[in-house]
Amino acid sequence: MKDFTGKGADTFYWFQDGQLQETDAASVVEFSGILVCHDFWMIRDALFDITGTLPGSIIDVDEFRISISGNPEDRLAREKRDVTTQLVHYGADQEVCDVYQKMFNKGVPFDSVVAAKAAGAIYAMYLDLCAKAAVNGEFERFFSVEVPAYRSLQLSMSAGISIDTAGLSDKRAQAEHDYFMLLKDYSAKHDMPLETPSRRAIEAKLLKEGFELDEVSVEYLLEFVPHERDFGSDTMALLALDTARRVLGSLTLSSHATRPVVDVFGSRTSRVQLRSPSLQSIPKRYRSIIKAHGDAQLSYVDFDQFEVGIMAALSGDEELKRLYATGDMYELFATEHLNLVGNRKAAKQLFLSYAYGMSRKALVDAAVSLGVERQKAKEAFRQFGRYEDWKKEVWAEFQSSGRVATVFGNHYRRAGGGQLTGKEQRSAVSQVVQGTASLIFKRAVVAASSIEDTRVVLPMHDALLFEHRLTETPATVVKTFESIMTEVLCGRVAGKASISDFAESEQKSSVPRENEV
Repeated sequence: MKDFTGKGADTFYWFQDGQLQETDAASVVEFSGILVCHDFWMIRDALFDITGTLPGSIIDVDEFRISISGNPEDRLAREKRDVTTQLVHYGADQEVCDVYQKMFNKGVPFDSVVAAKAAGAIYAMYLDLCAKAAVNGEFERFFSVEVPAYRSLQLSMSAGISIDTAGLSDKRAQAEHDYFMLLKDYSAKHDMPLETPSRRAIEAKLLKEGFELDEVSVEYLLEFVPHERDFGSDTMALLALDTARRVLGSLTLSSHATRPVVDVFGSRTSRVQLRSPSLQSIPKRYRSIIKAHGDAQLSYVDFDQFEVGIMAALSGDEELKRLYATGDMYELFATEHLNLVGNRKAAKQLFLSYAYGMSRKALVDAAVSLGVERQKAKEAFRQFGRYEDWKKEVWAEFQSSGRVATVFGNHYRRAGGGQLTGKEQRSAVSQVVQGTASLIFKRAVVAASSIEDTRVVLPMHDALLFEHRLTETPATVVKTFESIMTEVLCGRVAGKASISDFAESEQKSSVPRENEV
């Protein structure tokens, strides 16, 4: 039971033979079996502060439920519903659930009888989830990938991410300055109010510009579809800056470290997401506030053209394999197929639009709007015949079975019936490709964390910031990432990764400090 005062009065209990037995933090982390609980993030830091580590295997039953359900709504609703909404299905009556919820939140005194009944329901829920995971083909993936990744990332976050508080004020001021300068230009360029655009305002603008919103998400239109006067990319840049300044503002100058909450299953495709604070949202120009502990160094490993390599391996498309193996796929695609020399960004946008299912007509029109000859554009996307067939196979499976999955589980269930919509087609391909990417990344993180000189600092979607002291460690981590990708994809492609810059090089800023504004 968490002590919300922060005075260290947290209490821990085992549930054994139908009874509660009080224990201590050391006994909890030394337990050699699987620790089953709920809302682990609430007791994580208390366990670490007392013992310096965490239990070897941790299963949060609510995370378990969301991870294997195949229903994105379960993940989206988790902030609105706590575990007691599930316990009524496992033997705990509504009165017990209501009292337990209040007790857990310190609204009423601790009652061992109520807690024991709730614990019994949690145990029953765990057993039922194990059975469901086995039936749905999720058991092996959850226990061999998600559980080790959960422990590794929770341990890293509980140890804390070191913050350069001396430079934080400068970065805050820089972010505020950059945001308001961009907002001013954005408002004038796109005839938008002088404020961060709401979702409703963005939708209204897109409709006014002639875009259809019935079968595509706003995010898809902004990221993948070309816009007159770059409305999509400008909007994404403004929203990213707004988020960055809020994240920077949430960090305290009095603390030299932050301990984010980590959602190891943070999206439908199982991406790792951090919150409180969302450090993954900080653009490179402000990331220098994150520093290494003591005399350690920071390095940043990233998969190279990760999605393309996965698409090539899963589909078996020979042209995709060739482009991926030869070098920078997007540069090659721009030069060889689109005649867009020096425009890698446009080539990447067009290829990913194609890869996830944009219609051929819309794709060719988008390419033409970016300067590609119409006939050249038509020919460019005919090069990937096997990939096109593979997409159709994924769609056929989704329609016939009502579900689609990665090479290692993490399925996605269809909500409706009938013919697939364009949005469902894109979601199916995304689930297979990006879901596979998430599983590869998690396995790579677990493998990297086992390297003696490595300490995981911050997962960044498909990349990892880590600490080390030895000069040869980054090369070892790169090889680890590459070998994991190659292994998971059964050698159909050779995984590629490299060390890249996590933050922009520091330059003297002309922006006034906070206390000078």
